[in-house]
Amino acid sequence: MQGQRILLVSAGMGAGHDQCARELARRFAERGAEVRVVDLLALLPLRLGSALRGFYGGMLAHAPWLYSAIYRVFMASDSLRTGSESTGPQRPARSRPLARLGARALAPVVRGFAPTAVVSTFHLACQSVGELRRRGVTGAPSIVVVTEMVAHAMWLGGGADLYCCISESIARRVRTATGADAIGPGPLVDPRFLRDPDARRTALAAGDDDTVLVSTGSWGIGDVFDTVTALAAAPGVRPVALCGRNARLHRRVAAVPGATALGWRDDMPALLAGAAVLVDNAGGSMCMEALAAGVPVVEYRPIAGHGVPVARALVEHGLVTAADDAASLVRAVDALRPPGPRRSAQIERGTALFRADPAGEIVRWLKRRSG
Repeated sequence: MQGQRILLVSAGMGAGHDQCARELARRFAERGAEVRVVDLLALLPLRLGSALRGFYGGMLAHAPWLYSAIYRVFMASDSLRTGSESTGPQRPARSRPLARLGARALAPVVRGFAPTAVVSTFHLACQSVGELRRRGVTGAPSIVVVTEMVAHAMWLGGGADLYCCISESIARRVRTATGADAIGPGPLVDPRFLRDPDARRTALAAGDDDTVLVSTGSWGIGDVFDTVTALAAAPGVRPVALCGRNARLHRRVAAVPGATALGWRDDMPALLAGAAVLVDNAGGSMCMEALAAGVPVVEYRPIAGHGVPVARALVEHGLVTAADDAASLVRAVDALRPPGPRRSAQIERGTALFRADPAGEIVRWLKRRSG
């Protein structure tokens, strides 16, 4: 990638988008590219980015019904439909006014850096890049790294040249819906999470670990307290809740007998290595990291908005087990903790998702395009 200047556009809306951008930047830089990473929300004027972040977090915590409604109107209404026969560019998403504002904020960065390719890891970012391309500010290829199991309307509304998806089945649907190139090399996670086959077999054989991690994302959102309470009452289960930056949740969970509350952590590879099961409610970066580490995942009470369709897609791909109530949650955890065919099958499906290096596949696409 000598001579390539890659601009990575993320957004500090949760942690997963930024983590993806940082890991891509590291891999591109290792290949000799000049890389710059920017947070679109930080570029917006009048502290609008902070306001958007706060509004989103507030909806999840206090008005999930509102976020569900926004998701239906702006995202799910144009989500991919399996078997669609229409092929061609997606119409601009309904969030275009916000994308125009993002484009105005991003334009000086693009003009100053003059990227040879722009890679977006957040859906509003790719729409803003699309606006810049429509205005002629840049002619650089636009690449979107879809960090979710559902490529909804906001991911597809920027008119990108390449979509890098979590699975090949999602990529096929994106190609059908957009007419653009799409690849499905798998999720992008820190390589420290990827265990080699021998390590996975050793972990599988151990089978006596009672630690069940409960993921809440960086926001500490969802029905976490009830989840931890149900698990703590189950014989042989020690729930460890990752409360993110939610201090109030940390205090509540810490008061549950038999449970452990943890705040924001930077040692997730080690924590996952010592876990029997992960209980998740969003299907985001933490779920992908668990799959990479060979830890089976139970999706339980997914968060509002994107959480529900993402959890459904994970189940349809056979990557996770779903639980609908406290009793089925405990049964699912008990079924996946010990070694056995069910645990082995789910782990193997999860690790098989990581079929290629997304950064390497993007580099190959760029070479084909320029060559």
